[in-house]
Amino acid sequence: MTNLQRWLFYATLFAVPYLSIVLGTVQTQFTNKYLLHIQLLPLLLLVLFGIFSVWTVLYRTFTFNDCPEAAKELQAQILEARKDLTAKGFRFRD
Repeated sequence: MTNLQRWLFYATLFAVPYLSIVLGTVQTQFTNKYLLHIQLLPLLLLVLFGIFSVWTVLYRTFTFNDCPEAAKELQAQILEARKDLTAKGFRFRD
């Protein structure tokens, strides 16, 4: 199951009961009493999703690891490629 399929499945699990309550198909004492809260539930979920997204991006940004060994290896490969291209007649404009 891909992420898209999982999100669509969860959205369907939320949307079917939500729409049945909001459109009046299901009416109980609880749903009549808290109808405004139920109607505002998607907005609350959207705000919570935004907070979660910002938190995830900031956390992963601040805990991003540096790899000095990989950087040295990449610089060595760049120098090797420059030497190879120079030997084949390519001129660099440094």
